[in-house]
This record gives sequence, structure tokens and C-alpha cells, in this order.
Amino acid sequence: MIHKSAARAFLFALLCGAAAVALPAAYPDRNVLMVVAGSPGGGLDLFGRALEHTMLETRLHATGFVLKHMGGAGGNLAKSYVQQRKGDPYTLYVESNRIYVNKLVGTTHLDHHDLTPVARMITEYLVWVVRADSPFKSPKEVLDKLKADPGSVVFGVGTVPSNDQMNILRPVLAYGVDPKQVKIVPFKSGGDLMIQLLGGHVPVISTGLSEAIDQVKAGRARLLSVSSPQPLEALARVPTWRSMGIGVEILHWRGLFAPPGVPASTIKYWDDTLAKTIQTDAWKKSLDKFGWYNAYAGSSQFRKDLDRETKIYAEILTKLGMAKGAEKK
Repeated sequence: MIHKSAARAFLFALLCGAAAVALPAAYPDRNVLMVVAGSPGGGLDLFGRALEHTMLETRLHATGFVLKHMGGAGGNLAKSYVQQRKGDPYTLYVESNRIYVNKLVGTTHLDHHDLTPVARMITEYLVWVVRADSPFKSPKEVLDKLKADPGSVVFGVGTVPSNDQMNILRPVLAYGVDPKQVKIVPFKSGGDLMIQLLGGHVPVISTGLSEAIDQVKAGRARLLSVSSPQPLEALARVPTWRSMGIGVEILHWRGLFAPPGVPASTIKYWDDTLAKTIQTDAWKKSLDKFGWYNAYAGSSQFRKDLDRETKIYAEILTKLGMAKGAEKK
């Protein structure tokens, strides 16, 4: 016969074992779905893959990522997909300032308030790019031609609305050209955009530096301008808009978002993990490789910055007659 005290101890052990089994696993205990709002080869894809590579190399993130590319519709398909995964801590969304610009121009009713801002990670600058054999030798030549005939030069961009588009409309507006008459053709993504340029289908494209740098280094393309506030050390001969007397600068950041309603503990995990990530040599190597600049902001600061940027762009887009959704709730 089993002694009563022994029986109690056995029962206690069973209960403790059951409780241990019932406890939820520490987050994360499986791969995280990284939804990239663009096609392979574009700037968002490059950022997503660089982050994935850094996480694997540094082991700061306990599990891995599964990348899901959702290009098209200016990022709205991806945004809607993530917004519908309410409360899912195993989803991250890679996007740029289209997160709020799209709502301002009226292509969606969703913006950053319908998701959960996680972090702004990097910024790059935008460039005007031509083929190596292009007759255009400077951005001024392009602007002068537009001033004589606003429809005489066709520009390519990865998507509209976007910073790529703003990097055309804002300089031409400041140069005295009617931006509404300038011809801009959107393509599927930054990767597809470069193919269109090299194939001779558009004479000038506006895109992120990281999406153009490989073709420039290979001698197939040339940079005409860069949207940085000051000349970049690595691109000392490439004029900025400000160096030309045009009061325009554009930061083209990449950030991470989660679905709405995710646990606060999930956001804390990413705040802690990403703050460590940006300090690693592996991440700094990615910045150097792609011509990116650190622009890290944790979830709280990122949310504030998004609200501030939205107000600024609402004013700009209103001047351009493009803020069709600015007053919509």
C-alpha cells in the first residue's frame, strides 16, 4: 500500500507537471512571417533580407523569418493583408512612408493607425538615374527640358504614390515646372524599374540609392542627383537638390509594423531586440553595403514621428492637388 504522504507527493508532482505543460512557450517559439510590400529585388525586399541575414548571423532573434512578397497596388494589398491578421504576434510588415501617404492620396482607407508601428530602422536617399549612354549629363538638363515642355521627359518610378514620385514632383515644382503635366510611369517594383531603365523603356527613373548602386558600379547606369540634405561622401560628385538651390530633401526610410492588437510584450521584445541589432557589426555592414543610414526609432518614437510626417505630407500633397483622401476619416 502506498503511504499517504508519498501519494500526496506523487499527486503534487503530477499537478506540477501538468501545469508546466500548460504554460505558454516564450515568445517567439516559431518563425515570424515577414510580409514585404514589394517584389523581390526592390528596396523593401533588400531591407527585409538584410534584417533576416543579420538576425541569423547574430542570433539575436531566437527563430527565423519566412518572407512573403506582396507587391502591387502601392503596398495596399500587403497592408490590408496584415491589418486582417489582428492580434497575430508572428507577423511583421515591411513598408515605407506609403503607410500614410496612400491614405492621403485616397487609394486606401488604412494608414499607420490601423497597424502597430514597431520600429523605423534605416533611411536611404533617392536618386535620379539614367543609363550610362544617356544624353542627360546633369539634373539641370532634365529640369530645363521640362521647363520648356513639362511632358517632354518620361520618368519611371517603382510605384505611386511614393517617395520616388515625390522626388520628381517636389524638385520640378520648386524649379517652376507644373508637376501636374510631368509624365510619370509606375512599374511593379524597384527591381522591375531598373529593368525598364536598362531596357530603354524610360529615360530617367527615381528610385532608392540601394536599388541603383549595383548597376552604377557595373557601369550600366549613372546617377544624376541625390535627395540627401548634404552631399554624400561616397557620392561627392552627385549634386543634391539643395546644392542646386532647390530647397528639397527627402529621407526614404524603411520600417517595421505589426498587425493591430498584438500583445504589448511582443512590441517590447522587438524594441529590445532591434535596439541591440542596430549596434552589431553585421547590421553596420549592411548599411555600408547598400548605402543606408541608421534612422532607428523604437515603437513609441516611431509612432510620434509618423503622426508628424503625416501632417507635413498632407500639406505638400494638398499643394500638388493630390490629397484626395486627406479629409477622409
